[in-house]
Amino acid sequence: MNRKRARKIIAVVIAAVFIASFALYGCNKTYKPADDEIALQITLDTKEDVGLIVYDYSVGENEFSGGISNADKSLINHNDVIIQPLNKQQDFNNLSDIEDLTIKFTIVTEYVDPNYDNIYPEEYTKVIETPIALNAHYGESYFITISGDQTNGYQAFLEE
Repeated sequence: MNRKRARKIIAVVIAAVFIASFALYGCNKTYKPADDEIALQITLDTKEDVGLIVYDYSVGENEFSGGISNADKSLINHNDVIIQPLNKQQDFNNLSDIEDLTIKFTIVTEYVDPNYDNIYPEEYTKVIETPIALNAHYGESYFITISGDQTNGYQAFLEE
């Protein structure tokens, strides 16, 4: 093998190692919520892509709602990891105590334009009956996995 070719191979190998290490570094980053928010890290482990993820949540007598969809109206990938921050002022109306947080998820299996009333076609709407209960604190992240499929339904689990 000539010297010129050997240098090219070494350069390619070094570049590949650099790119791989940079990619792995990026994968190991975690979202650090601000002192006035919590972060839900939602891992999808579903058999199919989904249109929307709707979450209704409550703290004491206070009820709220939110949702996740792709801005380009594409489906959310069945193995995506979604970071959903919830802010004290915007999402909790400045509640100082959120220790009795309950979250109930609904999966909309096809993309439908999101709406504030959370009214979606029944044939696409799959409610996860068992809610997630959290002893939540601002500045913390909580890891939730949603698994299942359109036929058998979906489940949400809090990772301990």
